[in-house]
Amino acid sequence: MISRDTALIIIDFQQRMIPHVFNNEEILRNARKLVKAFKIFKMPILRTEQRKLGKTVEGLNEGKAIEKITFSCYKERKFVEELEKLNVKNCLLIGIETHICVLQTALDLKNNGYNVYVAVDCTGARKKIDMEVALKRLANEGVKLTTAETAIYEILESADAKEFKEILKLIKEE
Repeated sequence: MISRDTALIIIDFQQRMIPHVFNNEEILRNARKLVKAFKIFKMPILRTEQRKLGKTVEGLNEGKAIEKITFSCYKERKFVEELEKLNVKNCLLIGIETHICVLQTALDLKNNGYNVYVAVDCTGARKKIDMEVALKRLANEGVKLTTAETAIYEILESADAKEFKEILKLIKEE
């Protein structure tokens, strides 16, 4: 279960790439809601940018970007250092492309002892088939698949939570 002991990992939502991603408008809408929710919950967010693909798109550019050249975020020393500073057990991944950077990062995180979740409605690829096969592989490898809204409500836990009204307003946004 996704808890407050979770870091949101935003992977390579960059200006040069996002126009080519299948279903990009819906993916961006869901990802932005998830980022806003993590800010409401005051939970940690890490963000990466693949070198040479431009800046992160508006609404997902939280904090300082960790530049990377490897496909897996976990193969970048700076990323691992920043993640370890957070002292979390769980990582929720969103980003592009599902079958490359998200997949490799998820598997590396899992193999290094993290509980890994991927919000499937906040990740994408240029080709739908690449995304679908990657999600099946991730599930088979023990990565937990979820959605933005499911993750938000798991963190919230109760309608008595202090953030409930603010989260409800966020969820209702179109």
